[in-house]
Amino acid sequence: MSTATPTPDPAPRPERYCRVTITSWRTAPDEPSPPTVENPDYHLRYYAFCSGCGHNGPIRSSENTAVEDGCDHAHPDWREMPVMDHRPYEGKPLAAWEKQARAVYPAGWFDREGPVRAYRTPGGTRHVPGYAPGGGYSMAVLRPQPAAAPIRGEQASLFG
Repeated sequence: MSTATPTPDPAPRPERYCRVTITSWRTAPDEPSPPTVENPDYHLRYYAFCSGCGHNGPIRSSENTAVEDGCDHAHPDWREMPVMDHRPYEGKPLAAWEKQARAVYPAGWFDREGPVRAYRTPGGTRHVPGYAPGGGYSMAVLRPQPAAAPIRGEQASLFG
């Protein structure tokens, strides 16, 4: 009869830790807007809620801004973390991407649902929940565009 003990989870999650949860709702047309709302005419409102400690972020009219508020609370150093390519969708590329993310981010970062910063292009800049290796947000960072080549003056005449 074997007396081997089961291998514990390599990174058990703490019972209570700060985590980002976003709440949204539709506003009534005559509902007043707090000063933290960037666009009072937009019909949706968002705020970050922390289920670990009960913290509420300010009310926002932008989901991305509310997510950033939540990450500022739960993961204050997230803005200094490295930026990676956007997460692949499946298979070996996804496994390689996740391995790379765990190598360049601090130990335990993703065990607390820390976000990953990922390059995106215009039109795809929503912060995506569940896309970080531990289930946290993938925070959109616009990919830098290459500088335009300098104009060198007029083209010389072809037959001149």
